[in-house]
Amino acid sequence: MNKKLYTACGAMVLSLAACTGDNGNISGTSTEPNTVAFGSSSSVGESSSGSFGLNGYDLWNPQAGDYHVNTAIYASRLPANVEADGHWFWEARGADENEGGQSSIIWPVELGSDADSLSTVIESCQGICGVANLKKGTMTMQPFAGVGFVMARDAADNPTPIDVSDWNGVCISYTSDVAASLVLDLGDSLGALFDDGFGFPAVALPKALSQVTKCFNWSQFKFPSWKKEFPDGWSREAGEKSAKQLIGLMFRIQNEPGQYKFNIKYFGTKADGVPEVENPESIGDAGVVDSSGEFVLYGYDGVLWTPTKNPDRVKTSYYAENVWPENAVEDGRWYWATDEDVGGMSSVKWPVVVGAENSLTPVVESCKGVCGVASLKKGASQTDPYVSLGFGIAKDASGEPLPVDISNWNAVCFEYYSEIPIRVELVVSDTSDGLPWAKLPSSRKTVKRCVDWGHFKLPKDSIAPYEGEINDMSDVTKMMMHGSYEASRIEEKVENAAKQTISVRLKIQDEVDGDYRFGIGAIHMMFIDENGAFIRDWQTEW
Repeated sequence: MNKKLYTACGAMVLSLAACTGDNGNISGTSTEPNTVAFGSSSSVGESSSGSFGLNGYDLWNPQAGDYHVNTAIYASRLPANVEADGHWFWEARGADENEGGQSSIIWPVELGSDADSLSTVIESCQGICGVANLKKGTMTMQPFAGVGFVMARDAADNPTPIDVSDWNGVCISYTSDVAASLVLDLGDSLGALFDDGFGFPAVALPKALSQVTKCFNWSQFKFPSWKKEFPDGWSREAGEKSAKQLIGLMFRIQNEPGQYKFNIKYFGTKADGVPEVENPESIGDAGVVDSSGEFVLYGYDGVLWTPTKNPDRVKTSYYAENVWPENAVEDGRWYWATDEDVGGMSSVKWPVVVGAENSLTPVVESCKGVCGVASLKKGASQTDPYVSLGFGIAKDASGEPLPVDISNWNAVCFEYYSEIPIRVELVVSDTSDGLPWAKLPSSRKTVKRCVDWGHFKLPKDSIAPYEGEINDMSDVTKMMMHGSYEASRIEEKVENAAKQTISVRLKIQDEVDGDYRFGIGAIHMMFIDENGAFIRDWQTEW
């Protein structure tokens, strides 16, 4: 297990060089997170209550000169031989070789050498500010970094859990370039039960370019959606149980590789009944909760895919398997890709950490579908920037993609929302004329749309131009015949596409760089009667 040692920088027997770097570029790791010193005879002073405080229940107010968090305020009595701590430390888990990342935190000033080594940062920023420099390295998940504080320590300077349930919850004021999270740290003793700390209860903090204050009850701290197994009694009372044995609190940024500024300005308790924050589980740019009803998936049922029942895969063999070759095995797994291979710099901001081997199951469980933010950036690409996601239809015995017949679906239907149109593509073996595609129009609110095979078309440049000279009417006739032939050829190719489909792909593409929210929910097909008419209108009945 990867243990967080919370080792000190400055007062411990570490060289000062390990704590500082050129131009303030200072990084910490989970095994050596550069906390301030331990073991002072009295590590908590009087709580300062400045104009920034909330109802006088300040835990930490840097504008009033606080260097450490007053973890003892309004908490239950500390156990014997335990002293309150509250000193700040930082953690860049990406630097842990066990995780494979290379993340760090870039501080605006050189750190101090005394017990409160982050005091220079606090004085400079009137808070704790820096840049989370996220580098993925060989990690299989998104890199992350954070800052936090330990509640208390025993006589041997070991982090010790204490009961802070009397706080009723916590308040934080902050700014952040991207969505972050506030994590209840339960320490190494419970780490094995909570996926080495990755599964600790947390709340989401939305992106905030201007300073905001968010308050949360203990009951609002939840386990990550991907966590399925819990110790007895923890699944419904994660936050409340954590508050009775809390090791520390962590402000954590986890995102795509990049540099993201943050500034923590205040911590307080909810002991005086501060109201709950609106939409506490919103996750900023990649959020799934919106008070306006926009950008929300509803968890409907679809014949091909019901996300709330089968998050892992689409049932691609439904009503089609009888026309598949004998060696075809149903696939249906979701995949996603960007324009990186053609020089683009686009990415997808997911609302939660994706699973092993880039599995989107955690995303599906969080959103009731596949949702996120398509962050389009052209870079050196010669095409408009894009991201795509889709699902394979079938594979052979060796696991290779296999083109099969899905024409019996008659159409493919989606529950979705998107800030820009989505291009639905049928990925086929023969791509010489491009891929057949149909358009789903943009919609900020969830809608249901079906595209039958007749709606698909090939790119405009698929039709070969007439290259002969036009000197008389006979040449005009030849040109018209060529056009008619090309139109028939393209029409036939589109009609046959559904009989040799490898995957269904949804491409989010625009000529303008930017961030665009999207969500894909239930997926359906269409039945037709003997006269070729649809016998179920999914768009209205579902």
